[in-house]
Order: sequence, then C-alpha cells, then structure tokens
Amino acid sequence: MKLNIKLFLFSISFFLLLNGFSQDYKFSQFYNSPLNLNPALTGKINSLYRLVANYRLQYSPVQSPSPYNTLSASADFGILRDKLKGDIFGVGVLFTNDRQTAIRSNTMMVSMAYNKSLGRNQNHFLGVGVQIGFLQRHLDFGNLAFASQFDSINFRFDLTRPNGETFASGKYIKPNLNLGLFWTSNFTKSIGAYAGLSIFNIIKPKDSFFKEDNERALRYNVQAGMFFDIRSICLISPNGMYMYQVKAQQWIAGSSFAFNLSGNREPYRTAISAGLWYDGNGAVIASTGVSFSGIQIGLSYDATVRKDLNKAVKSFGAFEASIIYTGKPVEKKKTYSPLLCPKF
Repeated sequence: MKLNIKLFLFSISFFLLLNGFSQDYKFSQFYNSPLNLNPALTGKINSLYRLVANYRLQYSPVQSPSPYNTLSASADFGILRDKLKGDIFGVGVLFTNDRQTAIRSNTMMVSMAYNKSLGRNQNHFLGVGVQIGFLQRHLDFGNLAFASQFDSINFRFDLTRPNGETFASGKYIKPNLNLGLFWTSNFTKSIGAYAGLSIFNIIKPKDSFFKEDNERALRYNVQAGMFFDIRSICLISPNGMYMYQVKAQQWIAGSSFAFNLSGNREPYRTAISAGLWYDGNGAVIASTGVSFSGIQIGLSYDATVRKDLNKAVKSFGAFEASIIYTGKPVEKKKTYSPLLCPKF
C-alpha cells in the first residue's frame, strides 16, 4: 500500500514536471566539474589534458527504486601553448546522463575556450568559452503509473491497462548552446581570486513529450571564490555559486581547506582536503578529498535540514563523488598554482 501511494504521488509530480519548465541537473561539487560549471574553463589547466568524472545520487529514500542520479564525464585539452605566448586555447568534450526517475536525459557537448593572459607576469587571465551539442531525452514507461491504471478495488496500479495518454513521442533530440566568461588573477604568490558567468540553453530547445511549445529555459550561473595559501601548509578556498532558471534559484557558499603533504618543493602535489558549504535550498554539504600523482578524488554528502523535506528524505539530500586526472605540467613554475582552474 505504501508503494502504491508513493507511485500515485510520483505520477502527480511527474505530470507537473512534464507540463512545466524543465530544469537542468546540478552538482554540489560544482568546483570539481569544470565543463559543467563554465565553458570558459575548457583547457584552463597547466597540462595538455584533463579527465573528469562526476556522479550524484539524490533523494534516494523518496524515489527508490529509481532515484535521481547524474553521471558526467569530460575530457579537455590545452593546446597551441608554444604559439600563443602564454594564452590558452582549450578544446574538450562533455557527456552527461541524467535520470529523474522516469525521464532520462543525455547531453553531448563539444567545448572550446580561449583564455587571454594579461599583465607583465601573465598572472591574470580573461577567458571566453562556448559549448555546442545536443540534448536527448526519453521516457521510461516502465517507471510510470497513470490515474487511468489505478485499480480502486484492489487499491493498486495495474500497468497492463491502457494509460489513456497521448504522447507526441517518447523521445526527442534537440540542439543546444552554452556560453561562458571567466576571470582569474594571482595578486601575490599566496593570494588569488576568480569570478565567472555562464549561460546555458541559449537556443532554448523545445522540451516536451506532448504537442506543446515548452522551451528549456535559460540557466544563469555566477561563480566566484578566493585562494589563500598559508606558507605552503594550508590552502583556504572560500567560494560560492548562484544559479537561476525560470523561478528556481539555488546558491551555495562555503570553503574548503587543503593541507600540503608533499613539502615546499612540490606543494599540494600530495594533499588532503575537507570543506563545508551551505545550500540555500536547505542542505549542509560536507566534503573530503585527497590528491596524489595528478589524481584528485572528492566525496561529498548533502544533509537536508529543511523540516518540510526531512520527513520524506530522512535527511538524505545527495551523495556525490568526483575524480579528476590531470596530465604532467607544461610549465614547472606554475605546476601548483590553484588559479589555473578552481579545483580543490
């Protein structure tokens, strides 16, 4: 009986989703998913390449056995460094699979960016980026139950009954375009800052399984942060993000702390980190991570603190994992500068 009620409630929420404005996926570890954060971060690394993978599991107690989950993978390259005299031209590719119970979404984007070095010592960068690709969505009808399939005598859903709904199609593919602007500066050897603006869904692809003109709305993302390196012992990185799409808003603010384990010769080559953030939608985010030999692994947990959600999700907001592998550095003197890209 509890399962049937859960399916019934989901059926209602599903149609609200289909007939309203669709929203994009998100990562609490926004700083560890650079191409999802801002296209201008493509290739903004002190190496020839970077490989990134992110996974998010959200609201498992409510959506079981098919909870919200997102898997993202990207590869980007910083090329033509010998010809650009300090500038960075980046190219990359981004793939994401997002499952919202019965709605499955796939995105494939080709990403390009140009970061112009500024200043006498080339300690400042201003970059622009673009992503172009497609969005593919489809319905998993095996995970759907409709009001017309409800058996009021046995108080259950009979999925063998016709659902009585008319879909224009169970899947579609639409083109998409994202843009980004990003600025970073090293003010001193131990203090730096960054700020960026990214805009997603520029084309506003049609986003409906019915014969309607719903569009995937523009999503605006503003991100900013600072770095304080204390004697190559501890790197303090306060940062935040604000995201807006239609009437949905989200902001995250907090800080991470990385502790150097590899000495002054190669600071932060090997390190451990921990961080704490607050999500304005009502969650406390705790993270931990480790870096070694060009590999960076991060884990985080979103604990829901809103009373109206706690009863349903039992404080479980989301679990995330990230892994980043960066190739050998191109410029030894900038090997451990955290400002080439906001990562922790």
